[in-house]
Amino acid sequence: MKTFLCLLFTWIGVSLPMLVCGQSATTSQSRYLALDVYGLTGFNRLRYLEGDEIQFKANGERYRAPLASVTDSTFDILVRNEIMDRTEPYTIRFADVDRVYKRKRIPFLTELGFVLPIAGVTYAVADFVNPRSLDGRTGRFRFDPQTLWPSGSMIVAGAIFYKLSHPSYRVGKKNKLRAF
Repeated sequence: MKTFLCLLFTWIGVSLPMLVCGQSATTSQSRYLALDVYGLTGFNRLRYLEGDEIQFKANGERYRAPLASVTDSTFDILVRNEIMDRTEPYTIRFADVDRVYKRKRIPFLTELGFVLPIAGVTYAVADFVNPRSLDGRTGRFRFDPQTLWPSGSMIVAGAIFYKLSHPSYRVGKKNKLRAF
């Protein structure tokens, strides 16, 4: 038992400094892009490391590309050049960015944001097309106003869940882009 404890402490003593030094050296050298967001819940910082996919709108155009590098006032994304058949870096200034789009993966809400509007429209169309009585002649192609509440609430709830899962942040006075 004594030798096991001695070996355990020796292993911890040798491997711990290497793990700590290796992690601090990696994080201090790499730069990242940060979006400081002030909202209803307070302050939040969205971090984009080199290689992460970023989606934003700059100068009226919408981009979705991996982040290549970050400097003090600009960042580079990798854009596909169709003519030369290769990827090239494209530099964008922080001041040119209008909006940043973020995808949040919220369990169940993300899926319901897509499924509920489809279910609401399907419910309304099925009510419109299907007959009301057993003989199949009366009530055909009539819209019942009572189906407006369930189908409309499904469509509105789906739109709210979609907006919660796909927020967009306006970059400007309150929300700032920074490089760290």
